[in-house]
Amino acid sequence: MRVTAGEAKGRRLKTVGMGTRPMTDRMKEALFSSLGDVMGTTVLDLYAGSGALGLEALSRGAATATFVESARDAILKLEENVAVTGFGDRARVLWADVESTLAQGATERLDLIFIDPPYSMSKTGVQEDLEELVTGGFLTDDGRIVVHRPARESALKPLGLQVVWERAIGQSQLIIYSHEANEP
Repeated sequence: MRVTAGEAKGRRLKTVGMGTRPMTDRMKEALFSSLGDVMGTTVLDLYAGSGALGLEALSRGAATATFVESARDAILKLEENVAVTGFGDRARVLWADVESTLAQGATERLDLIFIDPPYSMSKTGVQEDLEELVTGGFLTDDGRIVVHRPARESALKPLGLQVVWERAIGQSQLIIYSHEANEP
């Protein structure tokens, strides 16, 4: 796995192991093509794993990225990946579980939020995360939330959000949400 564009293009990222489901380069390219310009955005990468999504955003010009991950082995790889890409001054790594992080409420409003949980996480858990992001005030008015899920699962319908883009690639599904009144 590597960074596909921008300042750190081509840098290889370390992953935890074969039991994980990192986003492929093809999926990242399709996603970021749909997102368009992320220059100057503030990013939150939940269930960050290797940090591939947040690091891709930083490489493409995002101002800052906060990574939330609860697995110690993933945190170690994530910190290595932040170092190898050279984004230590714009990245913040939190060793914490997503639920407790969201329960604390927003300390800032964010432009782009990635939710890339393990496939074993229930649909209900992802739905709850989405709704907590909305009710907790995490998202800017024109902000977007990206969810990476198994393609076989039915669509989520989180309160206060609308689907503005979705794509199935292989066995995965990428969905971009925004506030109900906004377009991508």
